[in-house]
Amino acid sequence: MLDQIKSTFTLLKQQKPLILCLTNYVTMDFMANSLLALGAAPLMSESQDEIEELVSISQAVYINIGTLNDVFMDRARCAAKIANSIGKPLILDPVGAGASKLRTSAAMELFSYAQVIRGNASEIISLAGANGSTKGVESSDPVTKAINSAHRLAKSQKTVVISGPEDFITNGVDDKILPFGSNLMPLITGMGCTMTAVLSAFVACLSNHFQAAVQATTYFGLCGQLAHEHVKGPATFKETFINNLFDPDWISMSKAVTRV
Repeated sequence: MLDQIKSTFTLLKQQKPLILCLTNYVTMDFMANSLLALGAAPLMSESQDEIEELVSISQAVYINIGTLNDVFMDRARCAAKIANSIGKPLILDPVGAGASKLRTSAAMELFSYAQVIRGNASEIISLAGANGSTKGVESSDPVTKAINSAHRLAKSQKTVVISGPEDFITNGVDDKILPFGSNLMPLITGMGCTMTAVLSAFVACLSNHFQAAVQATTYFGLCGQLAHEHVKGPATFKETFINNLFDPDWISMSKAVTRV
């Protein structure tokens, strides 16, 4: 697995895929800097007038409903339809699905256009039409409770990632559980949003979305796990984490994978 991740990491640096991000204001900076650290090129837009042009030149489209309103949904809906029509992969982060009817309905609508979805357990449960227990954008449900929901969502030829203390990935046929990460990660605003951004960059380089999700989730978790070993708290963790995305310690990562 680590050799495959190294290969994709090299591709990212070489290809510098353009990731169009229609996302929230709260975590935009963190996502952009993390994509840059990987070697990808982030592009954010707030004008629907340019969406068709931007989708056409991007290698992946990432939609995150964190700060949701009617203007955003019009832009996201437009981007999703264009991405589907020209074969650009669409990655969805259904932030806060289950917290309100507006968020849940928006996530369900955009889900129909997406090929890859990444959310916490409560979001995935709500997206599948069940009742997840959420605290706003935070999950109150364990990952294991959302696995059946992820399988239902994946039946429509989707790849679904549930993030948590252990991450679960499925495409409806293959499943993967990954144990990497740090308990400091939930203390940083935008860590989940950034995980989906990193996932989008891997999807931009790999045609197999399940493999892209497994590689991205593994790499993201290992960068966090190794950052934890060198910091005392959330503020320095964020800085070290981005540094790890940029310049990974492959030897330490190999040791961490071997220990599992």
